[in-house]
Amino acid sequence: MLLIAIVLAKGRPAPPTEPLPDVLPWGEYTGNRLHPTQKPVEPLRTLIRAYAGHGHVLEPFCGSGSTAVAAIAEGCRFTAIDLDPEHFATARERLMAIPGNRPKPTLKLQSVPMPVLRSQAA
Repeated sequence: MLLIAIVLAKGRPAPPTEPLPDVLPWGEYTGNRLHPTQKPVEPLRTLIRAYAGHGHVLEPFCGSGSTAVAAIAEGCRFTAIDLDPEHFATARERLMAIPGNRPKPTLKLQSVPMPVLRSQAA
C-alpha cells in the first residue's frame, strides 16, 4: 500500500526536528475491519508529529478516520472528508468514541454534497 503525505504551509516551515526514514514501518495490520483500505494509526501519528506539529490536518479521503484519530492523539485539529456516506458514518462513530472528542459534522455543498467532519476549535 502506498501512502502519500502532502505538506502545505506558508513561507518556509522548519524541517522536521527528527527527519523521517525513506520507508516507515507499517505497524500492526488492522484487518481492514472498518474500511477496505484501513490504515494503522501509529505510522500516521509519526507523519503528523514530523510535519503538522500542533497545526491542522486535512484528510480529503478519510475512510474510517484513521488520520483524524492520529491527529487527535497528536493534539491537532482536523478536517476529514469522504464522499461515501457509509464510510463517513464509520469515521464519525469512531471519532465520537474517543473520550472528550466531539467532532462537529457539517455538510459542505458543492457540485456533490460532501460530508465533512471538523474538530472543535482548540
